[in-house]
Amino acid sequence: MSFLKPKKVLYHPDRMKEWMKTGDTSAPITVKIDLTNVCNHNCPGCIDADLIANDNNQLSLDLIKELLEDMQQIGVKGINYTGGGEPTAHKDFAEIIRYTAKLGLEIGLICNGSLFHMSRIPMEEILKHFTWVRISLDSYDNETHMRTHGSKATFQRVVDNMKDLTRIKREQDLDVTIGAGYLTNQHEDMDRQVWRFVKLCKEAGLDYAQLRPSFGWSGSDYTSISSEEWHEIFNDLRKYENESFALVIDEGKFEKILSNNVGRCYTTCHAQSFKSTSITALGGVYICCSLSGKNEGLIGNIKQTKFSEIWKGDRRRRILKDLDVGKCPKLCVGDNLNEFLEQIKEHEPAHKNFL
Repeated sequence: MSFLKPKKVLYHPDRMKEWMKTGDTSAPITVKIDLTNVCNHNCPGCIDADLIANDNNQLSLDLIKELLEDMQQIGVKGINYTGGGEPTAHKDFAEIIRYTAKLGLEIGLICNGSLFHMSRIPMEEILKHFTWVRISLDSYDNETHMRTHGSKATFQRVVDNMKDLTRIKREQDLDVTIGAGYLTNQHEDMDRQVWRFVKLCKEAGLDYAQLRPSFGWSGSDYTSISSEEWHEIFNDLRKYENESFALVIDEGKFEKILSNNVGRCYTTCHAQSFKSTSITALGGVYICCSLSGKNEGLIGNIKQTKFSEIWKGDRRRRILKDLDVGKCPKLCVGDNLNEFLEQIKEHEPAHKNFL
């Protein structure tokens, strides 16, 4: 599976041409939307914990429809429904998915997977609208799930819901990718933990299991497992792979941590022209999800101004110009794409017209 590959941006030649000429684009390819700040879990490492703690706001259905129409008109292609809170906790979740699909926008979903059994979320009907769904499982049994999600007695429900999603996919022959994610941290038995997680995902019928480093979060420390040991773990885990199941690992990010090399080859956030833009449940529009809820990343509010106007506004350009990427999270969501675009922008090859 190649959905982590930054080279996917090349499949948007019109946007690439704009960026090469002006350093920016007329619209991002992907936008992240937080439908609600309500969440039924209490994950200790949640990057949106402050937003969830401060309010129970959610975007209204009418505002979401206006936002989606505006974004579709300027050329946004994909919508990623995810935090601040749990997106499936929004009371109008099913109708939001239907309307997003009606506009021809592709849909990705990151959720905790605990609410799919509820009658107001008819996955039998709406699963067909998703391009991909990823469950933030981060566990392999009830004990680890309680520790990583701060929620009691929901692990088996999540597993049952995952199996139900794969059943629906199979019975309806749907073209949707369903997987689960595990944010790794440092434990003496980490190799045993990820083995059990990957095994669980495969047995549940998922398309993939994703492993990501949680560097910079509480309790994350990779110093006691060597680079060689991690690569040995990854290589062993790949024994689970076959034509219907993949192991998705951002080995580049792991390598940066393990080698203690988290420096950047770029000084400008090129990726923001294509992805990273985040809209919170309060309506705030931020240049990056890492800056959600922070004034230094705020470029507008959809309750006051259309997204299309915010995107082309002076405040966004000014904040992006003044952004010090050296202060951004060490493994930010745009890091891989930024490195790839930097190579294109600043290192034009000799004899480029001779292939």
